[in-house]
Amino acid sequence: MSLRTIAGRSVALLATTLLIIGVAPAGAAYAPVEPYARYQPQSVCSPVAKAGTVALGRWLVRTHGGRFGTISRSCAGRSVSEHKEGRAFDWTLDVRRARDRASAARFLRAAFATGTSGEHAELARRMGIMYIIWNDRIYSSYRQFSAKPYLSPSCKRLSTCSRTLRHRDHMLISLTRAAAWGRTSWYAGRVPAS
Repeated sequence: MSLRTIAGRSVALLATTLLIIGVAPAGAAYAPVEPYARYQPQSVCSPVAKAGTVALGRWLVRTHGGRFGTISRSCAGRSVSEHKEGRAFDWTLDVRRARDRASAARFLRAAFATGTSGEHAELARRMGIMYIIWNDRIYSSYRQFSAKPYLSPSCKRLSTCSRTLRHRDHMLISLTRAAAWGRTSWYAGRVPAS
């Protein structure tokens, strides 16, 4: 066997060993970061809370505080809502409370930060977040999570909207179908196997 063949096999063996024990070469990510999610509106009535949605809600409350809010809603009415598919979570926070505003700000900073992969909004993309609505702002994956003013379709102007429709008493986090089922990279080990 030639020296070149031995060296090539040694390098391949070393690379495989490093990946198995969890040491990745510089610049390599452990899992690819999902692309920015496209909007997947509610299309069926399936309001049972999905495993990934529950896991995300529990993690938020445990990590950042606040309270576990609504996931499922009745399919009555014509409005489109990912709650009707069990893939939207209302994280109970109150914009009037400094502590809740700080919790929301910490989560949003972490979700939209550049991660170890070098990708912008790495955490939000791994979580499969389509959009977040909080305190009159919407952060959409399909707009790279840049903050935009939000007015509920149920309101003609901000001054006539309730605190709930303005998302000032909760933060709405809407997930892709894959994330709701716990099938994006963030959910490994957080969603029980079915």
